[in-house]
Amino acid sequence: MKKIITLLLAVVAIFSVCSLSAQSRTSYFMDGSYFRTEMNPALAPTRGYIVIPLLPTIGQSYSSNFASVDNFIYRKDGELVTALNSAVSPNEFLGRLPELCKSGERLDINLLGVGFYTKKIFWNFGVGAHARSIVGISKDLFSAVKTLGNGVFDLGDTSIGADVYFDAYLGASFPVCDWLNVGVRGKFLVGVINLQAQFDQLSANVGTDMVTGVLHGDWRSNGILFENKYITSDGGFSYPDNVNPNSLDYLMGNLKSFGAAIDLGVEAHLLDDHLKLSAAVVDLGFIKWAPQTHIGGHFVGDFSYEGFDMDTFEPIVGGDINDDILGLNSYNGYSTMLNCSINVGAEYNILNNHIAFGLLSHTEFYNNVTMSELTASVNFRATNWLTATVSHTFLNGNRPGIFGAALNIHPGGINLFVGADFIDTNWVKYTRDMPETGMTLPLSMNTLYIPRYAKSLNIYFGLGFNFGRPKHLREN
Repeated sequence: MKKIITLLLAVVAIFSVCSLSAQSRTSYFMDGSYFRTEMNPALAPTRGYIVIPLLPTIGQSYSSNFASVDNFIYRKDGELVTALNSAVSPNEFLGRLPELCKSGERLDINLLGVGFYTKKIFWNFGVGAHARSIVGISKDLFSAVKTLGNGVFDLGDTSIGADVYFDAYLGASFPVCDWLNVGVRGKFLVGVINLQAQFDQLSANVGTDMVTGVLHGDWRSNGILFENKYITSDGGFSYPDNVNPNSLDYLMGNLKSFGAAIDLGVEAHLLDDHLKLSAAVVDLGFIKWAPQTHIGGHFVGDFSYEGFDMDTFEPIVGGDINDDILGLNSYNGYSTMLNCSINVGAEYNILNNHIAFGLLSHTEFYNNVTMSELTASVNFRATNWLTATVSHTFLNGNRPGIFGAALNIHPGGINLFVGADFIDTNWVKYTRDMPETGMTLPLSMNTLYIPRYAKSLNIYFGLGFNFGRPKHLREN
């Protein structure tokens, strides 16, 4: 069983390093961007487009409500020290953290995409790859680390989730009257990997030489990496001679989990088209994970933790932990909901739509974790093929001085989009004479600058080919 758990955690770690939404907050009010349709299918771009596999559209984001340099690095007596330094009091460190520390990652790749107009109806279809992960960590975990040697801590809010899946989609945006557009997009989903772990009870008694505690929780997983009929009772794998678990045929043969989702959006044009109000529900759907690739387990019992075995890099754990596979001979499969999001926007434009002010509310749901943000933006439309935006996102602890910026060049023939949602203008300077921080700079580097306040990072890039600006947009 430890082999299975290690493999699953490695998968989560890989995607955590790689990323986690082609849902660019900053691009929401940029008329020429096809990124905006990911947040609201009613928001059609001004031209048709083609995205090909050799030049995919990529959205990569990391969202958090606690993980900033400012929360973990402090300046004391003219020196930079970590939060674990004795010069930083527990109240000073823990007072900056929320009760539930949340971080989520997304990686979205539009492998193939086509959008085009038939009169006033905008159609789009394509294929995408997606990876999601979310971690909820109890504040008590940081309290346990900071006050090592004293205290009993309840870590029961801790949870982990991860998904990898492909989708094929077909959508349309169309007017229902002169002032109202409606958008809908249907998606067929193919599940690749799912992992969920929830701790109902995870308490720790931290001492100077040992950590002891109680662990109650469940985990389950599904994916193409293995079929449960090959799992042995000791948690290993036993494959027949004619089965190669590393082959593409084996992995593709385990694509047995499928689902569906829908995006719904609306946009209203008011006050002689100066005011635009919009709302959307995105990724409202599910994946049914197949019984053949379903495994699960539970943790029940006491444990003790003394440290790491430096030869095997495995924790030295004692006590009675029951990690038997659940339902070894009776796997039932299960269904999971996608991490649905709700977007609500308002925009007011002046100077014949050359400048617009926007406000966007973005709320995302993943299992028992909810993350909300509010983004204000100023949008510049110099021509009908060049748009630029600057923005600031509130909530989730985002401070002033952190802004978003995007540029979209979309004349006939090409559509180039580059942008980021969280750019920190406040930087911390590290040099080689700061050993207190625990950082070791490369020999070729004497100075390193790191963003100070930013807790999130969203980066987007897209290169496609434009065509077919419709008549009703050319006349405006």
